[in-house]
Amino acid sequence: MSFLHVRNRKPQPPHPLMPTQPRSGRNARRRAGVIGAATIVALFLALMLLRGTVLFEITNGLAECPLCMGATAMQQDATLLALLLAFVSLTFFTRRYWLQLPWLLLSAILVCLYAVDVTVTKTLTQRLYLFDLIKFGKELSAIVQFGGVFLETTAGKLALLVALIGSVVLILALLPRPRRPRLAAFCLVAAALFALLGRWQPATMKYIHYELLQNLAAANLDLGVDTPYSKEFAEKIAHEYAPPAPVCTPGAGQHPNFIVIAVESLSMHHSQLFGGFRDLTPHLDAIAREHTYFPDFIANGFTTDGGLISIVTGRAPIPAIGRYRSADAFAGFDKPRGALPDTLHGAGYKVHFFTTGELGFLGQLVWMKSLKFDSWEGAEAPFYNGWKRRHFNAAEDKALYLRFLQWLDHRSDSGPFFSLLMTVSTHPPFINPETDQPDEAGVFRYADKQIGMFYDELAKRGFFRNGILMVTGDHRSMTPLLASEVARFGDSALARTPFVVATDLPIARGAIPGKFQQTDILPSLADLTLAESCRTPNQGVFLRVQPQAAEYVVHARGDKRDEIDIYFGKQQAEIVLDGDDTRWSGPRPADWQQIMDGILIDRMSRGAVDENLIDYIVRLRSPPKLAPVRAPAPAPARP
Repeated sequence: MSFLHVRNRKPQPPHPLMPTQPRSGRNARRRAGVIGAATIVALFLALMLLRGTVLFEITNGLAECPLCMGATAMQQDATLLALLLAFVSLTFFTRRYWLQLPWLLLSAILVCLYAVDVTVTKTLTQRLYLFDLIKFGKELSAIVQFGGVFLETTAGKLALLVALIGSVVLILALLPRPRRPRLAAFCLVAAALFALLGRWQPATMKYIHYELLQNLAAANLDLGVDTPYSKEFAEKIAHEYAPPAPVCTPGAGQHPNFIVIAVESLSMHHSQLFGGFRDLTPHLDAIAREHTYFPDFIANGFTTDGGLISIVTGRAPIPAIGRYRSADAFAGFDKPRGALPDTLHGAGYKVHFFTTGELGFLGQLVWMKSLKFDSWEGAEAPFYNGWKRRHFNAAEDKALYLRFLQWLDHRSDSGPFFSLLMTVSTHPPFINPETDQPDEAGVFRYADKQIGMFYDELAKRGFFRNGILMVTGDHRSMTPLLASEVARFGDSALARTPFVVATDLPIARGAIPGKFQQTDILPSLADLTLAESCRTPNQGVFLRVQPQAAEYVVHARGDKRDEIDIYFGKQQAEIVLDGDDTRWSGPRPADWQQIMDGILIDRMSRGAVDENLIDYIVRLRSPPKLAPVRAPAPAPARP
């Protein structure tokens, strides 16, 4: 073939299986990638402004300068902005998309996590913790139901619109980008400046709820709750710990029927009687004034599972090492011995559980089976067919009470019973069944009306002649603290919930002084039903003419997950969980070391990393058994 022939050869058409893209099209996509980089940074800045606004709303009335709190939250988040800018910078150093893609994905993940954190802070006044993602992430059906209920509301539709806009931004942000070394260098310099700004710790970071101001990474990393104990430290604590001897007193040997209602998110600030702030529970307040109520009552945990653990096991839901990282909410609290069913079975009781929500949520059904409840039912019960379902596939509270009354009217067993009723309607986002709109005040008025109806129906049936109704919240609502709450209760406002006892049996009446707690329910039942009952210093009893509060009360915090509140007398202290560096903070009672060591031993026995260490701790705790102190305390009054 001659040279001339090669030069004059006509160009061949492209192979049909190998299409080419015009250079102008590729350049347009690259330019769109630059726009995507700008929009994802703008989206992050908008989210920062939104988080600052949320912190302003939360701290308004609580902090001297709520605007300063919002600004501080944004300043602390400058570290995350620096990280985003660094990711963006790295995408502009090369044209190869496969080298850009990891940084593009990391940018999108960072923005999504930040948006979820802002949402959680806005709706639950909590931070997005990694262990919460693990715990609740497996509950996909509940998340879908929750989202579906929320999207039916006006606020949900607005949130969906915002989410769609954000999705478009994220799609743009994943497009390939051109090589722009100067722009990359500019982003790196900006990232360095924002990183320096984010490291500054202004005086506002001394705010009591500083964890709300921290950036998302710091809030997750600055926790010692899962720091393991060394074997040497555990052995030292186990050898030195001297457990208090249980105090045993004669019981009343009575066998009334018991109903305990755990009202989702019921808090002091909902009640005029308990809080003096809002009058959303007039029926509950009227029942309390007629019977018995506890104005200084403490919820031992901050979640529904924590409330159930406290009521049913008589133990505070102090997290074992790894509990918050576990998808099993009831891990370590699933041994039947000494729990409520075990205690009451010995007195001839049957123990039942009723709710309208799905029992599979967080493994409730497995937990109740392991504790040997006699019966349980939830959303699957045929009675709820035809009722509108909302979050957790639950029918409204009215349906729960009507179902229980049906069960009560048709039960054939003449023996005594204990029934625990768990409501759902007042769970965030506080959808009022009467309007199908988010309305915290309205949904608690609705829930209170149903409690009043239920009380009236029980009274018609003569239940209170030989029956006891107890009403409490499972935990304080996950909503911002009110200034009036803090002024009245201080930091303990986060731990408080109403507690009412209604019966015609002879127990103390009116307002009962002293700090009582959810874990007092089990020893109080034992005190009333058994011939003899024993309790420890951290347990009180109240189903008697002369109630006796515990020497100290424990509360596992939800805002600062590595802190355990200890209430004694009129004082409050904290145990800061941090492995071998665990420490007591605040005023100290005479037995503070014993209290702290007991909590450490309990944590180790339920969740040490080393299984051999768990066995070792359990063996050390078992023998020798301490002889109980039999106090001549007055037995509960008899009719």
